[in-house]
Amino acid sequence: MKTTIMQIIKTNERYSVIPELYEILSNKYGKLTIAGGCLIDCYYNKDFYDVDCFININDLKDEWKQQLKIRKDTHILDVLRDNINGFDIDIVVIDYSVAKHIRRFDQCFKQAWYDHKGLHMTNRAAKDIAENRITIGVLNGPAIYFRVIRSARKYNMTIADEDLFLMENFMSTLDKFILPKKYQQMKREFMPYKNPNQPLGKLVYSYSKNYWNHKCIYCPSWTALRKATALYMRLIDWKHIR
Repeated sequence: MKTTIMQIIKTNERYSVIPELYEILSNKYGKLTIAGGCLIDCYYNKDFYDVDCFININDLKDEWKQQLKIRKDTHILDVLRDNINGFDIDIVVIDYSVAKHIRRFDQCFKQAWYDHKGLHMTNRAAKDIAENRITIGVLNGPAIYFRVIRSARKYNMTIADEDLFLMENFMSTLDKFILPKKYQQMKREFMPYKNPNQPLGKLVYSYSKNYWNHKCIYCPSWTALRKATALYMRLIDWKHIR
């Protein structure tokens, strides 16, 4: 299954740019890895103009290390931006294993990457692509729900039942606290993906940390979750998450 999926990616005409970009970028920045959406776009025959790269800070060339504005509260230290042959490039600088970082992508079907050894993909990604389904790998915060909806629309994929349950709980709870106009638009976008067996707005949110933690790196307090969501809705214009 995984071999077949990777072969479809490789035979797509858009894929030819990936090795070319890799050579240019690795010569310029150091031993990096191209990963995520651009490779998945090749499978689904979608045009792409953004390319995400990941590099451990120890592999980054010294001339670029001097330009970093290092953040100390996260494994993602900084993001360098470039434009190569019309493609917008993000080089994400991290302080731990790139392979481990990719395996912690929040949407499992995007766990694919290209490096000096060629194209790779996790078994979990291959399974989700084969089943045309989105599952959430690591829940980093409420913003993941917006990305899941965007991916479901873009690739015409379904959303795993257990993640629909979490999303519906989240949205039904938001009804009680936060009702910005853009949230209402997001809610309408979500409706085609909701599970009819779990009506939106009628689920009881579980306050159990164990329940929340089975998908989380950390367990934010309920107050922190509300504040993070409110801040996200104020700062991110809807057009950027459509």
